Amino acid sequence: MKHQLKKHYRVVSFEHIDDYRCFHPLGDEIQDGLFTGTSEAEKQQKETELRAELSELFRVAGWEGDGEIECFFVPPCFCNRGDTHCATIFHVKQSNNGTSWLAIPRDFRFEMSEQFTR
Repeated sequence: MKHQLKKHYRVVSFEHIDDYRCFHPLGDEIQDGLFTGTSEAEKQQKETELRAELSELFRVAGWEGDGEIECFFVPPCFCNRGDTHCATIFHVKQSNNGTSWLAIPRDFRFEMSEQFTR
C-alpha cells in the first residue's frame, strides 16, 4: 500500500511543541474504521509502510531521523472538510534540538464550521 504522502502532504517545521497530550502512536492511524476487516498482520504492514513513507518525507524536509513518528487528529468541525472524518496530521520531534516536523494535508485549512461562528 502506498499512501502517496508526498503528493498529498506538505511538511513544515515548528519550534517547539512540548505538550504531547494530543499525540497518538502512528498505529492509531491504521486502527481506525478505514481498515475494518483488515487482519492484524496487514495493519502492521500498513503501519510499517506508512512509517517508511513518512520518514522519507520528513528527511527530505530536513529531519535528521531521530524521534518517534506520531499522529494527531483534527475533528471535522475544525477543518470544514464536508465529511465526518478527522484530518490526520503526522508529527515527529527531533531529539537533538527539539524541532517538530509536521506533515499536513495540502488541502488542510483550520477553520471553524459555520455553525460555530454564528
